[in-house]
Amino acid sequence: MALPKIATPTFSLILPSNKKEIVYRPFLVKEEKTLLIAMESKDADHMNRAMLDVLSSCILSEDIVIEKLPSFDIEYLFLKIRAKSVGEKVNLSYRHVDGVNYKGEPCDKVTNIEINLDDVEVEFAKDHSCLIKLTDELTLKMRYPTLADIKSSVSAEIDEIDLITKCVECVYDNEEIFEPDNLEETRQFIGSLSNAQFMHIMKFFETMPRLQHTLTYQCEGCGQEDTITLRGLSDFF
Repeated sequence: MALPKIATPTFSLILPSNKKEIVYRPFLVKEEKTLLIAMESKDADHMNRAMLDVLSSCILSEDIVIEKLPSFDIEYLFLKIRAKSVGEKVNLSYRHVDGVNYKGEPCDKVTNIEINLDDVEVEFAKDHSCLIKLTDELTLKMRYPTLADIKSSVSAEIDEIDLITKCVECVYDNEEIFEPDNLEETRQFIGSLSNAQFMHIMKFFETMPRLQHTLTYQCEGCGQEDTITLRGLSDFF
């Protein structure tokens, strides 16, 4: 008789970027092994590829294209799926910066902190918007960078205009929508903006949503309370 198939539980969450509900399942043993091998390689490209492959397998909603999701959606998805797969609690260790507390007293004590991943969310700045008003008539609409966008901008050491160029979705006025035909056309358009208009675009990236969690802990050595802010997926593991 063939071995029985084990039912896998499913869960749902809301994507931070578009508030769309998606259904997912936890990692399986084979997928967790893939992640462990990628982590042991210490190669960023290998780890990102493994993460995207595992997410593609675990997300059951058919209309989700992982590669096109914003980077903060990817981090959020991985964190939440990891929580359902391995456990919601993560133990981290912290000590005072340079081994000195706020009173100037030396303290090298390492304090262990337990974090519940269910409490971690993507935070949105109040003044953030994907719509950037260039003139009284024209508005620029941006999209969030994907992991591939960020990777290419870092690995190729390209300037900030190249990343902006990739993230321009369209320009519109009250009557018409203008979509770029190619990246070179978009780059020329960005290059024609005033410094003030360009700084408005940069604010889009500076205030972009991000996986973030702030906590306060008490040092087990000197008793000082410290507040730390975890940002990005790597800070939680």
